[in-house]
Amino acid sequence: MSQLHYRTCHLCETMCGIEVEHDGEQILAIRGDKDDVLSQGNICPKATGLQDIHRDPDRLRKPLKRVRKSPASKSPDDEWVEVEWEDAFDYAAQQLASIQREFGMDAIGSYCGRSTAHNIGLLLSVDALRRIVGSKNVYTGSTVDQMPHNFVWHHMLGHQFFGTVPDINRTRYYLMLGTNPKISNGAMMSTGANTYKKLNEIRARGGKTVLIDPRRNESAPYMDEHHFIRPNTDALFLLGIIQTIFARGLATPGRLGDHITGWDEIEPMAAQFDIDRISEVTGIARADIERIAVEFASAESAVCYGRTGVSMVEFGGLCHWLMQVVNIITGNMDEEGGMMFPLTAIDSLSLSHSSWDRYRSRVSGRPEFSGELPLAVMPEEIRTPGEGQLRGLIAVAGNPVLSMADGTRTEEALQHLQFMVSVDYYLNETTRFADIILPPVGPFEKGHYDLFYHLYDTINWSKYSPPLFAPEEPAHTDFEILTEILKRLAIKRARKPIRKWRYRRIGSLVSRHVTVDRVLALGLRFGPYGKGLNPFKRDALSLQKLKENSHGLFLGDLERCLPQRLFTSDKKIHLAPRVLLDDLPRLRARYFDGGEEALQADSEFDLKIISRLTNRTLGWMHHSHRLVKGKNPCQLMIHPEDAAARSIETDSLVRVTSRRSSIELPVTISADIMPGVVCMPHLWGHNRPGTRQRVANATPGVSMNDLTDISVIDELTGNAVVHGVPVRVDAVGKGQATEPAHADETVEEFVA
Repeated sequence: MSQLHYRTCHLCETMCGIEVEHDGEQILAIRGDKDDVLSQGNICPKATGLQDIHRDPDRLRKPLKRVRKSPASKSPDDEWVEVEWEDAFDYAAQQLASIQREFGMDAIGSYCGRSTAHNIGLLLSVDALRRIVGSKNVYTGSTVDQMPHNFVWHHMLGHQFFGTVPDINRTRYYLMLGTNPKISNGAMMSTGANTYKKLNEIRARGGKTVLIDPRRNESAPYMDEHHFIRPNTDALFLLGIIQTIFARGLATPGRLGDHITGWDEIEPMAAQFDIDRISEVTGIARADIERIAVEFASAESAVCYGRTGVSMVEFGGLCHWLMQVVNIITGNMDEEGGMMFPLTAIDSLSLSHSSWDRYRSRVSGRPEFSGELPLAVMPEEIRTPGEGQLRGLIAVAGNPVLSMADGTRTEEALQHLQFMVSVDYYLNETTRFADIILPPVGPFEKGHYDLFYHLYDTINWSKYSPPLFAPEEPAHTDFEILTEILKRLAIKRARKPIRKWRYRRIGSLVSRHVTVDRVLALGLRFGPYGKGLNPFKRDALSLQKLKENSHGLFLGDLERCLPQRLFTSDKKIHLAPRVLLDDLPRLRARYFDGGEEALQADSEFDLKIISRLTNRTLGWMHHSHRLVKGKNPCQLMIHPEDAAARSIETDSLVRVTSRRSSIELPVTISADIMPGVVCMPHLWGHNRPGTRQRVANATPGVSMNDLTDISVIDELTGNAVVHGVPVRVDAVGKGQATEPAHADETVEEFVA
């Protein structure tokens, strides 16, 4: 007999409510939850693939240990054997402790992938992981994604996670750069898979929507205007907007005028950039730049917002700063219909810190940001000998071989680690370099609460999802796995018996009494909607109340909160941080002093490649047969003019070559891409040997990140550059580009 279970999809920050039909043992169907407080029945196709992951026979259920053919090195011919959990925990802790005792604390590092942010158990473990490992070598997927956002929020507002969220439900003018909400459903803006409907609603209430992007993407039909822009020039477009707003006398700080520093520096800063040259470089007519600026500043309310298309670029930090400047100088910061701030049910901001440049990486001297280093430096920290060399790694919930820029170099580095432990469900492109893989229980076998992504809410709300199924015993959650490793690491690393006893005692207490649900219950009680210390407070939010309301609870619309909630020491918005102003000469040198022309004149790479997202594919969902079936999404999109100039036809196979490497794939010829630009999805490339993922390997595609160069990053924020990479495209034949890789293949080396 079928039953219904309600929970939140954990795949992205959209946080759609799903209705799971099941028979007590297996999932029968997944649909949108029409009563969900946020998504109201809307979901994207990715959620339906979760049932494939739940029953996937390739998903690991027990720890896997590498048995090396040669003690001196790893090989794809090495065996993998299942071991018991106690043996796996001891082995991992012993090897990590041994390396730190011999080479120092920095010899062990940690990497947490992007999906960590969707997992409350992992989030609650991150601080303990950093503190107990005690290493400067901390890396996350943030510096391949949203670090420019965090960097700007830190310097302007005082905290990396005190993020501005578009009040899309009430705005009258929506200016979007480098984003595709029809497919991403928002991205760092939680709306519940109905963003395209909200774009229609803006027009219905008399507002306007404008999209700036090198591709006429899937969101363009829902916009009033779309303008092509050359990749990596969005910062110049924004400078043109700012310059026009001041020149037309439209700049106003609104009610926050007394709480803004640096106002007088913005107008002369923007005036240094000639607007005709801005038009020439961006490809957007001066008349359109000026008109959009006037419309934006004159609107009753407005939002300037951008996402990965202006994050994963050479000037990502400047782009996100200048977008905030546009919002602030038009009085749209912390105002209804502008950029606002949610009030989350758990005060997660107090659980994290924000810092910059307290120390630097050992090899290239890159500054830390909030306790982590750019992922781009991890390979050099592994490969460069000397004191502090990274020799061991704890890798959690990520696949940097495919997601990190220059994936081949990442492969080469991981192969040289002395020891690596992975916490992951699969033997994939990254975990195949591990010595021990510890698989957590599946998403339906543990509770779920979006601790982190409520920071991007477009309404204030809260929801808890209990476990649906009991896992097969023995099994452990991510929280339990990391807690156990860290407890044993501290014990084995300790030299004095009293310290060993102390760590053993503390670890035992934590294991028995600290659970995710207990931490969650306390967070809700002492959050802004909870009882706090008042046991008689009525209608207070609690974990029990969330359990009784399986569709979630609405807690109110976004409200003004500045300047009180600012995290800066002077309680002011810092409109012109010196570190951001100092990056402008780099932009000017690139486009105003002959830098771009010189690069193009000497370069055989005459096209720029950008990535795109599809609504069926996230990197970690390629294990779902229903999401990867059908037409191959891993194709290169090219404009008809560029195709004709290279004798490329609709059935051509093309080779895309960058300064780093080359890949081959089929093409799609379309006028929806700007001339001079090509586009393909990233996070593919399941053609590496030594994995166990039959569904993903059957549709391997190729990895765009084999083209990107790890040495080219946003110099300001350390973020990887994925968009705007110079490439050459040549026709090489007809047919499919790659054949499936198989788990039982053997090759002489990991890296070809």
